Amino acid sequence: MNRPLALALSTEPRVTLRAAEPRDLEDLRVWKNANRKSFFFQSEITPEMQKTWYASYLLRPEDFMFIVEHKGRKVGCMGFRLQKDGSADVYNIIVAPGGAGKGLMKAAMGLMCAHIASHHTKDIGCLVLKGNPAVTFYEHCGFKNVADAGDHIILKLEEGKA
Repeated sequence: MNRPLALALSTEPRVTLRAAEPRDLEDLRVWKNANRKSFFFQSEITPEMQKTWYASYLLRPEDFMFIVEHKGRKVGCMGFRLQKDGSADVYNIIVAPGGAGKGLMKAAMGLMCAHIASHHTKDIGCLVLKGNPAVTFYEHCGFKNVADAGDHIILKLEEGKA
């Protein structure tokens, strides 16, 4: 089972990342469904599917899913998983309704990547479907397109950006 983990910045914007909990499952499901065209899995997620995902997630100690909060309000989610090759894959970056355009998710990404780099690996990347408007977000966070993989691109966090 994943151990509880919370990350926080000491500077503004006061963003915290806390481990996703059962109370977050409906928000995660709604956010993912609302943005499903930007993800590899594009089918509608049912409440039962979400519960099944969460049960299996808890069994993966190399997988971390966070709720991003600002002043006690959920503004999104993000996660990372450690890969067998020693790298980290950043995934499920979703901004909640009303959370966009404030720099909160960028601050959260910086916090999460700094944690990954200091505790796990400096090899941090993500896979993004072509046409996903989030590519610009990743670039603003210090990721660089390193490969075209057909229907998606491979992004890597540039050295010194975590």
